[in-house]
Amino acid sequence: MEDSEVLGVIDSMAWTKKAAIFLLLLDRALVNLESANLTHDRCEEAIELCWQWMSDRSVDGDHLAYYLDSDEMQNGPLAEQNFESDSLQQNSLILILLVVGFFAHRAYEFSGQQEKMSASIAEANEGAIDYIVDYVDKTGLRSVLFGFLSKSKTFFGGSLS
Repeated sequence: MEDSEVLGVIDSMAWTKKAAIFLLLLDRALVNLESANLTHDRCEEAIELCWQWMSDRSVDGDHLAYYLDSDEMQNGPLAEQNFESDSLQQNSLILILLVVGFFAHRAYEFSGQQEKMSASIAEANEGAIDYIVDYVDKTGLRSVLFGFLSKSKTFFGGSLS
């Protein structure tokens, strides 16, 4: 399946469905950060907040954006430079942050607080899906994504070859 086909299938999904698939992928990506305890823990917190937002909308955009926008996180445990460039760990971290940004963007929109979005959160709209899929590839999770898409009612192709 070509990237354009993958993106077409994802684009055709309801936001909630694609967001759930992204979160399920993050559970797999998180495993790649187990050796970096603090990074793993902060990413796990952020993923849990995304699940919470999906379930009851009780998390606001500011809480999700904290993981991307705060100096404490970006110069600490969630700094990309903590890992070798283009390593599995760095790519896993970037994938997680892209998806958390995707959720923060939606949370701000849902609450009507778009004006509070930082530039990075404002960019984490539906257009960020291209980057998310790219980092799904870079973390070796493409076959997992295909598995989720093949089970989706919006997948019409029948095979993933």
